[in-house]
Amino acid sequence: MSSKPEIKKYARIVSTGISLGKTLVTNDDYEKFFGLKLPDAWRNALENRIGIKHRYVSSSEQSPSDLAAEAARMALERANLSVDDLDLIIVATDTPDFQTPPTVSPLHFKLGAKLKTGGFDINAACADNTIALMQASYSIMLNEDVNYALVVSPYTMTKFIDPQDVTASVFSDGAGAVVLGPSEEPGFITGKIIADGSYYDYWGIYIGGARPVDENVLKEKWHKLRYLKRYPPDINLRHWPGLVQDTLKKAGLTANDISYYFVTQVNREMIYQLMRLLGQPLEKAPTIMDKYGYTGSACVFMALHDTLASGKLKKGDYIQFVTSGVGFVMASAIFRWV
Repeated sequence: MSSKPEIKKYARIVSTGISLGKTLVTNDDYEKFFGLKLPDAWRNALENRIGIKHRYVSSSEQSPSDLAAEAARMALERANLSVDDLDLIIVATDTPDFQTPPTVSPLHFKLGAKLKTGGFDINAACADNTIALMQASYSIMLNEDVNYALVVSPYTMTKFIDPQDVTASVFSDGAGAVVLGPSEEPGFITGKIIADGSYYDYWGIYIGGARPVDENVLKEKWHKLRYLKRYPPDINLRHWPGLVQDTLKKAGLTANDISYYFVTQVNREMIYQLMRLLGQPLEKAPTIMDKYGYTGSACVFMALHDTLASGKLKKGDYIQFVTSGVGFVMASAIFRWV
């Protein structure tokens, strides 16, 4: 007779860290930096609905693994740990250093990690952060070899944008890192992932095995971020509330029990609308796109970092991640702050 896996220990979030691209580019400076004037109507929406007034742009010398290493070092320092304490590193991003090897390899080297520290990459676009938190938690809870895990999400989409595409002005470069560790009481509670692959050919960087790079691919700019079809404008609000409620139900909680919701920071008004649909005060959903721009995979870690740094999180608080990525993939996870 088979038995259920034994829970070795619980997992909790220990600390966070962030890093930013080298150059701050305001909306006023956008034309000078990218060669494109932001139309008045778009700029009004960008600043007043989406919530973005500037972005950070990584230099040609700043690779995703460089940003990841900087955020990781901050998270380790805030946890009073060294890289030698890490048993696992997960890099969650869709803007890697290379197609292969995985970005965890140069990051592992730059951090000076040893052989005992395993690692891998995952890519679920801007939902991969939450999925990586879940995977790290499972590893701590079920694997006696894993006590401390680093999840880090670097994001350098400005390296892949077509500067003449006005919608590219939302993107910003940075990284967010989270250190997870063992706990005597539950920190990670539960999570849920959903997906609809019919959206695979709407929006992305369409090079790889299905479109090998050659002269024509470069000429036609397939190596740049491409918008092939228009996503339904309500796609997030069509799925976020149900995903939130399904995850809450698994945890035996209600929306009122959550102290903070960390939602993909792609549109401030959309996040506020989610809170209204859940019957929750807007203050429960921290927004940081006004400070950092849209940093994709890193954004919810940055929002968590800001909330933690401000002293708002208290022992016993429940927090919920709600994230979405193109393709599409969506994920939610609930943690208790212990």
